[in-house]
Amino acid sequence: MIGLFCELSVSLSISSHSEEKLKETLDDKSSALYEKLQKAIHSKTKVLRCSTSKRSILSKIVQQEFQLLDATENRSSNIIKLCEALKTIPPTSTDDERAFSVAGLFITKLRTRLRDKT
Repeated sequence: MIGLFCELSVSLSISSHSEEKLKETLDDKSSALYEKLQKAIHSKTKVLRCSTSKRSILSKIVQQEFQLLDATENRSSNIIKLCEALKTIPPTSTDDERAFSVAGLFITKLRTRLRDKT
Protein backbone atom coordinates (compact mmCIF):
# COMPACT_ATOMS: atom_id res chain seq x y z
CA MET A 1 0.00 0.00 0.00
CA ILE A 2 2.84 2.36 0.82
CA GLY A 3 4.38 1.52 -2.54
CA LEU A 4 1.22 2.67 -4.31
CA PHE A 5 1.27 6.00 -2.53
CA CYS A 6 4.96 6.46 -3.31
CA GLU A 7 4.35 5.78 -7.01
CA LEU A 8 1.34 8.09 -6.94
CA SER A 9 3.30 10.89 -5.31
CA VAL A 10 6.14 10.47 -7.86
CA SER A 11 3.69 10.59 -10.76
CA LEU A 12 1.99 13.65 -9.25
CA SER A 13 5.32 15.42 -8.88
CA ILE A 14 6.17 14.59 -12.50
CA SER A 15 2.80 15.83 -13.74
CA SER A 16 3.05 19.02 -11.67
CA HIS A 17 6.57 19.54 -13.04
CA SER A 18 5.29 19.14 -16.62
CA GLU A 19 2.42 21.52 -15.85
CA GLU A 20 4.94 24.11 -14.66
CA LYS A 21 6.95 23.69 -17.87
CA LEU A 22 3.78 24.00 -19.90
CA LYS A 23 2.80 27.13 -18.01
CA GLU A 24 6.25 28.66 -18.57
CA THR A 25 6.05 27.83 -22.28
CA LEU A 26 2.62 29.41 -22.57
CA ASP A 27 3.83 32.50 -20.71
CA ASP A 28 6.80 32.80 -23.06
CA LYS A 29 4.57 32.42 -26.12
CA SER A 30 2.06 34.96 -24.84
CA SER A 31 4.82 37.47 -24.09
CA ALA A 32 6.27 36.94 -27.57
CA LEU A 33 2.83 37.45 -29.07
CA TYR A 34 2.37 40.58 -26.96
CA GLU A 35 5.67 41.97 -28.24
CA LYS A 36 4.69 41.24 -31.85
CA LEU A 37 1.36 42.99 -31.35
CA GLN A 38 3.07 46.00 -29.79
CA LYS A 39 5.46 46.24 -32.74
CA ALA A 40 2.58 46.00 -35.20
CA ILE A 41 0.60 48.67 -33.37
CA HIS A 42 3.64 50.92 -33.19
CA SER A 43 4.35 50.55 -36.90
CA LYS A 44 0.73 51.35 -37.79
CA THR A 45 0.59 54.41 -35.55
CA LYS A 46 3.91 55.56 -36.97
CA VAL A 47 2.39 55.43 -40.45
CA LEU A 48 -0.64 57.32 -39.18
CA ARG A 49 1.54 60.03 -37.72
CA CYS A 50 3.35 60.44 -41.02
CA SER A 51 0.13 60.58 -42.99
CA THR A 52 -1.40 63.16 -40.64
CA SER A 53 1.65 65.38 -41.06
CA LYS A 54 1.34 65.01 -44.83
CA ARG A 55 -2.34 65.88 -44.54
CA SER A 56 -1.57 69.03 -42.58
CA ILE A 57 0.95 70.08 -45.23
CA LEU A 58 -1.60 69.35 -47.95
CA SER A 59 -4.30 71.31 -46.14
CA LYS A 60 -1.94 74.31 -45.87
CA ILE A 61 -1.28 74.16 -49.60
CA VAL A 62 -5.01 73.97 -50.35
CA GLN A 63 -5.67 76.94 -48.05
CA GLN A 64 -3.00 78.97 -49.83
CA GLU A 65 -4.51 78.09 -53.20
CA PHE A 66 -7.98 79.18 -52.07
CA GLN A 67 -6.59 82.42 -50.62
CA LEU A 68 -4.93 83.08 -53.97
CA LEU A 69 -8.24 82.35 -55.71
CA ASP A 70 -10.10 84.74 -53.40
CA ALA A 71 -7.52 87.49 -53.87
CA THR A 72 -7.05 87.29 -57.63
CA GLU A 73 -10.26 85.53 -58.75
CA ASN A 74 -8.13 83.58 -61.22
CA ARG A 75 -8.12 79.81 -61.10
CA SER A 76 -4.68 78.31 -60.81
CA SER A 77 -3.84 75.00 -62.41
CA ASN A 78 -3.99 73.33 -58.99
CA ILE A 79 -7.52 74.64 -58.34
CA ILE A 80 -8.62 73.42 -61.77
CA LYS A 81 -7.15 69.97 -61.08
CA LEU A 82 -8.87 69.91 -57.70
CA CYS A 83 -12.24 70.80 -59.24
CA GLU A 84 -11.86 68.08 -61.87
CA ALA A 85 -10.95 65.52 -59.22
CA LEU A 86 -13.92 66.43 -57.03
CA LYS A 87 -16.53 66.21 -59.78
CA THR A 88 -18.67 63.17 -59.19
CA ILE A 89 -21.63 61.46 -60.74
CA PRO A 90 -24.75 63.22 -59.51
CA PRO A 91 -26.69 61.24 -56.93
CA THR A 92 -29.63 59.25 -58.20
CA SER A 93 -33.10 59.10 -56.81
CA THR A 94 -35.03 56.00 -55.89
CA ASP A 95 -37.21 56.42 -58.97
CA ASP A 96 -34.16 56.09 -61.21
CA GLU A 97 -32.98 53.06 -59.28
CA ARG A 98 -36.40 51.48 -59.59
CA ALA A 99 -36.47 52.10 -63.36
CA PHE A 100 -33.12 50.35 -63.81
CA SER A 101 -34.33 47.47 -61.66
CA VAL A 102 -37.49 47.02 -63.73
CA ALA A 103 -35.50 47.23 -66.96
CA GLY A 104 -33.48 44.28 -65.70
CA LEU A 105 -36.65 42.18 -65.76
CA PHE A 106 -37.18 42.85 -69.47
CA ILE A 107 -33.64 42.75 -70.79
CA THR A 108 -32.29 39.25 -70.35
CA LYS A 109 -29.65 37.14 -72.08
CA LEU A 110 -32.35 35.84 -74.42
CA ARG A 111 -33.79 39.27 -75.13
CA THR A 112 -31.07 41.86 -75.55
CA ARG A 113 -33.16 44.36 -77.53
CA LEU A 114 -36.40 46.08 -76.61
CA ARG A 115 -37.97 46.16 -80.09
CA ASP A 116 -41.47 44.86 -80.67
CA LYS A 117 -40.17 42.27 -83.13
CA THR A 118 -37.92 40.58 -80.61
